Order: sequence, then C-alpha cells, then structure tokens
Amino acid sequence: MVEPFSHQGNPKLVFGSGAVGGLPKLLNGASNVFAVTGGHFARSAAWTALEKNLAAEGVAVRRETVSGEPSPEIVDELTAAAREHGTATVIAIGGGSVLDAGKAAAAMLCHEGSVFDYLEGVGSRIPERKTVPVIAVPTTAGTGSEATKNAVISRRGTGGFKKSLRHDAFIPTAALIDPQLAVGCPPEVSLACGMDAFSQLLESFVSTGSTPVTDMMAREGIRHFAEGGRLFGDNRYGSAEEEHLRGELALAAYYSGLTLANAGLGAVHGLAGPLGAAADIPHGAACGLLAPPVFRRVAAGLRKEDPAGTLEKLAWTGRILSGAGKSRGDGAEMIDRLIHLLEERARKLPRLSDFGLTSEDLDVLAAESGNKNSPVNLGLGEMRSILEEVL
Repeated sequence: MVEPFSHQGNPKLVFGSGAVGGLPKLLNGASNVFAVTGGHFARSAAWTALEKNLAAEGVAVRRETVSGEPSPEIVDELTAAAREHGTATVIAIGGGSVLDAGKAAAAMLCHEGSVFDYLEGVGSRIPERKTVPVIAVPTTAGTGSEATKNAVISRRGTGGFKKSLRHDAFIPTAALIDPQLAVGCPPEVSLACGMDAFSQLLESFVSTGSTPVTDMMAREGIRHFAEGGRLFGDNRYGSAEEEHLRGELALAAYYSGLTLANAGLGAVHGLAGPLGAAADIPHGAACGLLAPPVFRRVAAGLRKEDPAGTLEKLAWTGRILSGAGKSRGDGAEMIDRLIHLLEERARKLPRLSDFGLTSEDLDVLAAESGNKNSPVNLGLGEMRSILEEVL
C-alpha cells in the first residue's frame, strides 16, 4: 500500500544548450530586474550577450556579485540594493551560493528586518508566503538550489552557523539550465559539485521520507550522474563530449534538488552543515569526503535490520555506477562497488585538515551533527569516527 505523500517543484523548467539566450522571455513583462551573479559569470561573454538582450527588451538591470556562501549581512545588503532598484524580478546566475543569495534577497524584499531573523534555528520570526519571482540559472551542477524551497545562509567562526531560510513559496518561479554555462568550470570545482549532487540523490533515495515520485527521480538522477560523471572519472575536460557530460550532470543536480526538497537528506549532510560553519570548506568537497565512510556504516547497519528493503537501493546504485547494467549480480558485491567508487572520487578531494581542522575540533563537530532522514541512525561516536577518517 502506498503511503500518502505530496510533491513540490518549479512551475517552469527550461533546459538546453544556449537556453540562457531566451531568459528575457521568462520575465513576463518585468521591467526592473535585479541580477545576482558569481564573479566568473559577470566577466563572461554569456553575461555580455544577456545584458544586451535585456536592454533590447527595455529591461533595466542592476547587477551585484556574490563570492562564497552568503552571510546574513550579504543578503541584507543585496536586499537593500534590490529594494532601491524597485525590483520586480530577481535573476540569480551562478553556483549554489549565488542562487541561495538571490532567493533570499527576493524573499526579503517582501519581509521586514534582517534575514537573520527568519533563519531556522537561530531566528525568532517565521517567513511568510511572500517573495518576488526568481529565475534561477545554475552555472555549476551541485546543490540543485534552482529546485528547492530553501536558501542556505552561513556565518563562520565563533558562534558560526549554517542555516536555511525556508518556505514553500521560495521555490524559484523558473529554473533555466544551460549546460554551456558550465563548460570550462575547473576540475576541482566540477568534482566537488558533482559529489554534492550525487550525495543528495543517494541520501534522498534511501531516506526515510522517500516517496514513489522521489525514488523515480533519484533513479533517473543517478543514471544521469553515472553518464555525466565520466567528465571527472575519464578526465573528459576540454573534449568534444564536455558539453554533453555537463548537461548530464546538470540534470542530475536538478533531480537532486527535487528529491532532497521532498524526501530529505541523511548523515552526509548532517555532518557537512557543521563543517561548513566551522571552516571554509566547499560544501561539495565535504560531501564527497563524507560519503564513503557514511554509506559504509549505513550499509553495515542495514545488514542488521532493513525492513524497508533499502539495501537493494544501494545495490542498484552500485550496479548503475559501475556499469553493471541490468545484471542483478550479488547485492553485497554491488554495494562494495559503490563504496569503492565513492572512495576513488574522495581521494581526489582535499582533506579536512587542509582547511585548518584538527582532531581537537571533532568532538564539537560530531555533537553538532545530525542524522536527518538517514535509514540508519549513527551515534555520536560513529559521527566522530567518520570525521577522524577524513581528517
């Protein structure tokens, strides 16, 4: 018997190489637009062409650049600039942090006070169902923020946090995914973003909150990741295949945003959050490092008790990623293949110690972690052991 569930997503998705050229058509007559971009995109030919297209349509654009994960202060500054511009629509073009900053500024245009006041776990106010429209255009394939209802806001150091501004109304009005925008993205960034997307797909696939719809999307996303992952697995950067592989990864990331928003995540992200608040570690790199030890322990726990049949999901994933196709194989062998592939990818990423973390930090980080919707609850000792393993 299928349990009751609901599902949310973007009202509109546009996908395709060169699709960014059609962005003005998504504005629905808005004449004052606030653009939030990353620095690299702001210097690109794609932005120059888009700016000309918008001007030709009579659209007044004010652009601001975001670098790194947005803090409450950055969002408040963006909101003030957007309000001064008389913004009717926000365009966010960049990586996940840029999209989050744009989504948060769009929402805060319709709220009073600082974004800090509305953040889960640290603020005292609840956001309302109010925002200006957002067009989200990812230039990396990682967070899936173009499909989610939350914006992640961070503050590092003493009293640091990594929290979300969240409401169903904050899902972007339109997601525009153009694989051409990611071509040339540095290998280390591409790998980290890809591992974030894959972690989100796998965690939501085995989540205790998964549904038939999220399972379907997770399977499709994992298939796209298996193909697109050849970009870093086979070092296809700069090849004739790069744009195709970027498109596969972009779809994997989009599906990961839909699945995480509806099914929830697990211990990888339960650990990655505190890490991001404590150190300047890219979120995707943290997820890529954590995935092997987390899923090794999750698989071990499921072998003791697996009432939902989750081990088969892990085995299926190992089958797809290893290219075993329709071969049923041995479930344990396929799970071992999955963990081995994750370990291979993790070896290409920097360790936690490369970002200044030491063993003295691990007790606090483990205490601040959580299992979220993991099918296996990992204890405090296990969480610390995972961190120790990737230090």
